[in-house]
Amino acid sequence: MPHYNAFALVLLTATACCAPAALSAQPPTAILPSGRLLTPVGQLVQTPNFPTQIALDENHVAVLTGGASKQQGIQRFSAASLQAQGGVLTLLSKDKKHAAPGTTVAQGRQGGDGGNAGEQVIKGQSFFQGLATGPGGTLYATGGNSDDLLALGASSDGALHLLRRYALQWQPFPRDQYPYQYAGDWQQARHFYPDSVVIGPRGRHAYVAGMLANSLARIDLHSGMTDYLNVGSYPFAVTLADKGKRLVVSNWGGNGVTVIDRAAWKVLGAVPTGPVLGPRSGAAGAHPTALAAQPGSPIVWVADANLDRIVAVDTRSLKPMRVIDDSPYPGAPPGSYPDALAVSQGKLFVANAGNDDVAVFDLASGKRIALIPTAWYPTALAVQGNELFVASAKGMGGGPNIHHQWVGNFMQGVLQRIDLHELPTHSAAWTQTALSNNGFSAAQRQQRAADNTKAAAWLRGHIQHVVFILRENKTFDEDFGKYAAAGHWADPALNLYGPRELPNL
Repeated sequence: MPHYNAFALVLLTATACCAPAALSAQPPTAILPSGRLLTPVGQLVQTPNFPTQIALDENHVAVLTGGASKQQGIQRFSAASLQAQGGVLTLLSKDKKHAAPGTTVAQGRQGGDGGNAGEQVIKGQSFFQGLATGPGGTLYATGGNSDDLLALGASSDGALHLLRRYALQWQPFPRDQYPYQYAGDWQQARHFYPDSVVIGPRGRHAYVAGMLANSLARIDLHSGMTDYLNVGSYPFAVTLADKGKRLVVSNWGGNGVTVIDRAAWKVLGAVPTGPVLGPRSGAAGAHPTALAAQPGSPIVWVADANLDRIVAVDTRSLKPMRVIDDSPYPGAPPGSYPDALAVSQGKLFVANAGNDDVAVFDLASGKRIALIPTAWYPTALAVQGNELFVASAKGMGGGPNIHHQWVGNFMQGVLQRIDLHELPTHSAAWTQTALSNNGFSAAQRQQRAADNTKAAAWLRGHIQHVVFILRENKTFDEDFGKYAAAGHWADPALNLYGPRELPNL
C-alpha cells in the first residue's frame, strides 16, 4: 500500500498515544496538513510506526509494525486492557538487506541494538504485511525480502520468541502474465516476497502469497515441505472461503481475484471485480487489496481500493454477485482507499485509509450503518465478540521534524478498540464527525463548491500555463527553510540542505 509522508500538528493528545483512554473521555484531536481533523473514538494505545496488520487470539492483539522504517516488529497487547505484553523486534543490516536471514536470536536491551526489555531481537530479518494466529496461539509472520515465514511462540510472561523459520523461494511465472518479468532488483537474488498468510483447517498448512513470484505457497507446518501455485499478478491477500474448501487471492496488479480448490491444489478460475483493461490502457485499475470471507457461505468480499467499492464474489460460481459503494457521499471522487475488511454479526467493516474512518455496512441491505472515526490512515482491522480493533499507520501524526529525522523514525501508529455495543447509540454522531473531519458534510461540500467556482473563474482569467512538479518525502521547510524569498513562511531551523539545492527546485 502507498506510504505517504506528511506531518500533523497535534492539538490535544491527552492519553491517546501513551495509554488506553476511556470511551467517554474527550477524544484526542489532531489536524493534518490538508486541514482534515482526527478525532478517533474508543480506547487508544500507541504502537511503533506504520502498523499494517493485526491478529487476534482469545486474550491478545498482535500488531505488525515498522512499515516505514528498517526496524519491523510484532507487539502484543492485552485484548482486555490494551497493555503492551512484549514482542519481537527485527534489525535489518543496510549492507545485508537482501541476504539470507541469519539465525541469531538475542534478548533485547535498552540502547545498542534497538531493543527494549522483554523484546526478542531477530537480526537480519524483515517483516511485511502478513500476520496470522494458528493453533495454540502460535503467530505466523511473513518475512518480505527475507523470503520466509516465521513461527513465533509466547512464553509465560508474554514475551515472543522464534520457534521456526520456513524458507520460501522465488518462482518463475508465465511470460504473458503481468508484470511480464521479475519486478525486483535484478542484481540481487530474486525474491518470493511473502506478504500475506492464512492458516488452513486443523492448522496443518500455512498458505502464503508471494508478491514478486505471482505465486501462492502451501507450507506443511510439521514437515516444512512447500508447494507452489501460480495465481496471478502481484498476489496481495489470501483467505479461506466456503468452509475452508476454497482459497481466494487478491491480485494487486490485476483486476480481481483468483479462486483455488484447496484440497486439489489447483486454480479454479479468475473473477474480475473491476473493469478489464487492455495492455494500452492508462487507467490505474481496480487495485484489489483486502479480503474477508462471509461465514456460512461461499462469498468473499473484495476491496477494490482504486474504485472505492467492495465486491462480493461467489467462490462456487466464480462470479461477482454484489457491489457496495464505499464512497463517503453520492458522487464523491475516488479516495476512500479501502484497504482492510472484516465480516461479523451480519455487518461488513471497511477501513478507509484515505478518509481516516471505518465504514460499517449492513450485509442484508448493503446500506451504510455508520462511519467510525479513526486515527490517521487505518490499515488493519479485526472483530472479536463485540470489540472492533483498528490499527492506524500514522497514528496522530508526527509534528515538526526538528531533529531532521526520516519520518518513519518518529511517527507512531495507533491501536484502537471500539465497543460495538456503543454503535447503535453513537452511529449518527460518529458518522457526522467522520464526515465533518474530512470536509464531507453537506454544508461543507456546498460551501466548497461555491468557493471552487469563484476560484476557478479567477484562475482562468490569470493563468495561461501550469507546470506540475511532484517531489516526495520532503516538507516545505526542509527544502525552502533558508530561502529568503519565502519570507515568514519558511523556518530556517528545519532546513536540511541550504541554498545549494534551490536551483533544482
